[in-house]
Amino acid sequence: MPYSEDFKKVLLADPDAILGKKGLTDDFINHILKLLKRHKIIKIKALRSIATRANINKLAIEISKLTASHLLDIRGKSIILTKYSIEKFN
Repeated sequence: MPYSEDFKKVLLADPDAILGKKGLTDDFINHILKLLKRHKIIKIKALRSIATRANINKLAIEISKLTASHLLDIRGKSIILTKYSIEKFN
């Protein structure tokens, strides 16, 4: 399946993980790592209590650094990550 079809499927689907008020804990990062290992692309939704428009970019970059993944997109409070670089999908 091409990259764009995977991306569309994940974009329209329910989030794979929800970032809550506890923030970026070790358990959350481990959960994201397991999801990335199982799926190519995952979607994370940040709740209002943790994310604002100002800090959602910082959260997304920090999650991608901690999980050694690539940030594909930020839409509102939804973050889409992939384990592989975009070149690998093409």
